[in-house]
Amino acid sequence: MEQANRKKLLPWFLFTGLLTGSLDALLAIIINNKVPASVIFKFIASGVFGNAAFGPGNEMIYYGVLFHYFIAFTWTILFFVFYNKLINIVKFRFVLMLVTGIIIWAVMNLLVLPLSQVHSQPFNVVGFMKNLGALILAFGLPITVIADKYYESEDIYRILKTS
Repeated sequence: MEQANRKKLLPWFLFTGLLTGSLDALLAIIINNKVPASVIFKFIASGVFGNAAFGPGNEMIYYGVLFHYFIAFTWTILFFVFYNKLINIVKFRFVLMLVTGIIIWAVMNLLVLPLSQVHSQPFNVVGFMKNLGALILAFGLPITVIADKYYESEDIYRILKTS
């Protein structure tokens, strides 16, 4: 990517990352409606800090929010950057939304969480379906729609520039 295109990408990354992170947090709070949001973010922080994250005070909540958005931005940027390659492989946007959610679930649950200090949870089909659905809605849908708009506008810009 040339320098000008990279500069144009930053606002798209920021908007999409904030959107995906916020949607994911909101859906986590809705799905786990019996658990206070503060505990959800302490759980995220426990990936780094272990059981110490569940102590009193708000510091671990802030770390949880920070880690949550860091992870959301990482996934957003990865899928955004590789969108053109992925859509050429998958062909259908709806399928790409599903694939995005499945990949994120698999990497987070089969690689990242086992390597963290989070206590493992037994597999639960209903929990899996809820979490996968949340990832598809929070990441697959917005990244696919927004990246598609970005790359569509870039194609139009390139066509106009070469005319």
